[in-house]
Amino acid sequence: MPTYKEVDLSYFETAPIRGCVRQQIPASVEATFACFEDPAAWPHWIDPIDKVIWNSSQPFGVGTSRDIYLGKKRVSEYFFHWEPNQRFAFYFKEGEILMGAFAEDYQLQATSAASCELIWRYAFELPGPLRWLHPVVRLAMPSIGRKWFKQLAQYMQSYQPAGD
Repeated sequence: MPTYKEVDLSYFETAPIRGCVRQQIPASVEATFACFEDPAAWPHWIDPIDKVIWNSSQPFGVGTSRDIYLGKKRVSEYFFHWEPNQRFAFYFKEGEILMGAFAEDYQLQATSAASCELIWRYAFELPGPLRWLHPVVRLAMPSIGRKWFKQLAQYMQSYQPAGD
């Protein structure tokens, strides 16, 4: 399976395609972070994701990995930053989609006891001959992110963590 470029937090400042989306979430930081740790939750608010499988046991942290399935294509993610109930960041380690590098950074900031703001940063680059698509993708990503996180905000209104 093809591998992708390893990155760190500095990549969010240097990647050819990068940006930030903010979304108010009608749930506490703790409930929202629990949703992020719940593999069954992701397909409910990010359309392309069909399945998430954590390859590491809880508690999750730096070095945790998981596989996501986008249809029949699998991507392995490596978590290189983790602050429980506050922030996590990962990059694509290997996968079956055309990508040079891809990373996401999720940060939560409490706005009240029952709500928070999600700050999502993305950074990526397409490989070789697909780089000519960078301008188009750069324009599309903010609206894609806003759609996903509006869906997350709606989902959080009824979300119940597994076991509750």
